[in-house]
Amino acid sequence: MTAGSGQRTADGERRALPRLVLIADGFTSEAVQRQVLEAVQAGRLWLHLRDHAASDEAFAQAAHALAAQVRAVRPGTLVSVNTRTEVARPLGVGLHVGTRGPSVAEARRRHPGALLSYAAHTPSEARAAAEQGADAVLFSPIFPTTSKPGHLGIGLEALAACCAAVPDTPVFALGGITPARAASCLSAGAYGVAVLSGILRAPDPAAATALYLDAL
Repeated sequence: MTAGSGQRTADGERRALPRLVLIADGFTSEAVQRQVLEAVQAGRLWLHLRDHAASDEAFAQAAHALAAQVRAVRPGTLVSVNTRTEVARPLGVGLHVGTRGPSVAEARRRHPGALLSYAAHTPSEARAAAEQGADAVLFSPIFPTTSKPGHLGIGLEALAACCAAVPDTPVFALGGITPARAASCLSAGAYGVAVLSGILRAPDPAAATALYLDAL
């Protein structure tokens, strides 16, 4: 485990990050929320709340409601909000930024002390984010994925280069990740993996989550 693979808690204790990130894309939908809650029941993961199309009001209301349900199902579940600092701060959760939302430095200024992750697509982006204070990097797309039709994926060599560029920052491989591919991502140096459709579109999200956790 790298020196940067932990989350600093309020009392100063360093707690290891979960190795599985679930990106709850479109989480304002009740159908997605049901999938999320079943996944959370299956084991420890890091939940990212994302819905680029939602209004600020709808996003905030759904985030507060779902975070409360998640904490009821599995207390201590790590939650982050994508890009919307004004939602993350009052909720007391982490913040994920990238090309959308504030820069890493601005996010750190607006939400000091929060767990801050960054979406990178090149090793240089990852290095810059780490230098500005990002606690973790989500690097993508590693493999072909339905969310980026026609993109072949940047591959495991690029993932390894990213991990080498930020040796003290945990890197999560994202894009086309299946349980069978998780081991190759770890071998390339990734701390963990991030998943969307592999869980959100699974007929049994709890079983799918368990498969990912077993692979990690």
